[in-house]
Amino acid sequence: MESSYLIEANNLAYKINEVKLFTNFSFSLKAGEALHIKGSNGSGKSTLIRILCGITPSSKGKVYKKDELVFSYLGHKNALKTYLSVRDNISLLGLSDHEGLESLLSLLDLSEKLDVIVANLSFGQQKKVALLRIFLTGADLILLDEPFVGLDSNSHDLLCKFLEKKLHAGSGLIYTSHIPTGIRSKDITLD
Repeated sequence: MESSYLIEANNLAYKINEVKLFTNFSFSLKAGEALHIKGSNGSGKSTLIRILCGITPSSKGKVYKKDELVFSYLGHKNALKTYLSVRDNISLLGLSDHEGLESLLSLLDLSEKLDVIVANLSFGQQKKVALLRIFLTGADLILLDEPFVGLDSNSHDLLCKFLEKKLHAGSGLIYTSHIPTGIRSKDITLD
């Protein structure tokens, strides 16, 4: 892999029960670039992101990553402990002592929700809690699966501005979204 790339995929393929989701999928992503994965429901967008993270093995092909690549991943499920409070989830994520936490909680209207059990939050509020790990964890590469679903317009704008700032600072971004973002990115479609 050329050293200027954060991540590169060569001829990836994936099938479930002999049904091919995608075949011969290749791309490369440099620092400061974004890749928007598009496609209809069931086309394999979430699976592709999981393959890139190393969670799901591909049926064929290879993913190459820059040495010591630090990445942050948020799937379409929020991966929160819904039986615990917001504060407890923040603690489990290792974010309790992060210097930017208090101001971010205020921006996301979560300051007054710290002791609320996550299951009692709206879907959008749960999404904002889940996004804290993306906002507060430094990463060379950010991988997001439908991150804008459930967000109000202020939170949508906050996430877009954050991602644009990270791109400008040299991080890479790979995401799926059916919701327009305005983020300058290469678009690929799985169908």
